[in-house]
Amino acid sequence: MEPPPGTIFSSDLSILFITVNGGFLVLIWIVQTIIYPGMHGWDSDSFALLHREYVRRISFIIVPLIVAQAALALHQVILAPNLITAVQVILIGAVWTMTFFISVPLHKRLSAGYDVQAVTRLTATNWLRTIGWSLVSLLDWL
Repeated sequence: MEPPPGTIFSSDLSILFITVNGGFLVLIWIVQTIIYPGMHGWDSDSFALLHREYVRRISFIIVPLIVAQAALALHQVILAPNLITAVQVILIGAVWTMTFFISVPLHKRLSAGYDVQAVTRLTATNWLRTIGWSLVSLLDWL
């Protein structure tokens, strides 16, 4: 029996999952190597405004990726469960836990103005997220 034309099947969603994970991989490396370290050079008088604008603009990229990654990871676990998918879901959960409990509070501190310790800690702790998303993307190719 042929599936209906235009239907999205598991393999199509697997490709989309790989694409979303790749999007996070590129984004996190740009943030880790350019954006966060560059915050030390932002004008301290306008830092709060620049930071709030950065958060607002990057949210347009991050929020759709979060939703897509969560939905696609759930799809993978339900329809194509395997050890690699399980590890990816654990890594994704760990990365988002770090995001919400470490990075978001630091960003809230920075929305009030430049804080050298907050930027330094944000950059240092973001390495865990960078490694996590890198591993998620690497596992897509196994």
